[in-house]
Amino acid sequence: MPFAFCLLPFAFCLLPFAFCLLPFASCLLSPVFCLLNSANPNYY
Repeated sequence: MPFAFCLLPFAFCLLPFAFCLLPFASCLLSPVFCLLNSANPNYY
């Protein structure tokens, strides 16, 4: 599919933006994991 190959450089252009959002995503996910751990005591 040539259309996907056409979008490939655009995806690589967005890659640094995704890495920039990564710490923000992990910051949002850490309370979720904390809640999951407290709800599941035999998780470890």
